[in-house]
Amino acid sequence: MKRIMLWVGIVLIGLFLVYPAMSQPRYGNAPGYGDEYDYGGPWMGRGWGYGMGPGGMMGYGSYAYVPPKLPVPKNKEWLENLHDILALERLSLEQYATDAEKYNTYMPYHMVIPQEQDHVMTLEKLFSAYGLSAEGKPQAVKDTKTLEEAYQLCAKMERDLIPRYEWLIKNAADRDTAGLLNNLLIQTRYHLAMFDHAIQIGGWHGGPRGWRGRGPGMMWGW
Repeated sequence: MKRIMLWVGIVLIGLFLVYPAMSQPRYGNAPGYGDEYDYGGPWMGRGWGYGMGPGGMMGYGSYAYVPPKLPVPKNKEWLENLHDILALERLSLEQYATDAEKYNTYMPYHMVIPQEQDHVMTLEKLFSAYGLSAEGKPQAVKDTKTLEEAYQLCAKMERDLIPRYEWLIKNAADRDTAGLLNNLLIQTRYHLAMFDHAIQIGGWHGGPRGWRGRGPGMMWGW
């Protein structure tokens, strides 16, 4: 029953948040965008390749078209914060992939991970458009001991990202950048709502293996 409630709650949260998100300005995928950009990383060897294409979750994706060239931001603090948020998104992606595999748990990781990958790719494309390096020192994932602890950590990571995105959007130097970051902020709030719901419903009590047996792509293509 708890597992059913977790599914239903996450779907309802998704519908509630995706509807207003669809009304936001979107920077849709250019033809062929991303075809040449096969993002690597340790999570790709774990079966997170999904083969879903851009977006991943309920048809609303952050993996949007990033212009090949954008004006270089002159605010050094802004650029430093953009570097920081990219590092945090990379860490979130690795943490979620690690915990989903460790606890053999399907939800809500398999709805969040594809979009986390999109977030990393979009931010790296931004740096490329500025003509700047997106390199940074990787951060180590936390060794969580229980699925409950993992969900708590996920919620904290998403919650910490929100004010950072809000600041970047408010102080962005151009409209394209602000629009792209706004899409990532919308989805970050979505992810937080899903993990908060998983914590409240106590999905870990039903046993992590309850979410297996469904192949990648289960919740996509609505």
